[in-house]
Amino acid sequence: MREITAEIRAEIQDMILDYYAEECEIDREEISMDSDPQDDLGGDSLMFVELIEMASEKYDMDVKLQSVGKYLLKAPLNTMNDVVDVFCKIYQYGNEIINL
Repeated sequence: MREITAEIRAEIQDMILDYYAEECEIDREEISMDSDPQDDLGGDSLMFVELIEMASEKYDMDVKLQSVGKYLLKAPLNTMNDVVDVFCKIYQYGNEIINL
């Protein structure tokens, strides 16, 4: 299990917010941590998959989408804060996220 430091969490949050701003064609400053990634920003599940691929490459993780998908059935993503939290858990636990 990897440790989540404040620095890693900030990196993950920056990566996610930058990605959503670019993909949804909005200013990053318009995104709050309470924004709904789909309803407020116009995001979709494919964006989440692309983010997993980006994070996997950046942090050298081998994460199966199936594991993340099973976890998300228990923990839906209603806010950007939820998205950041899930990515921190993916970073920490990898495929073991399904056991949380």
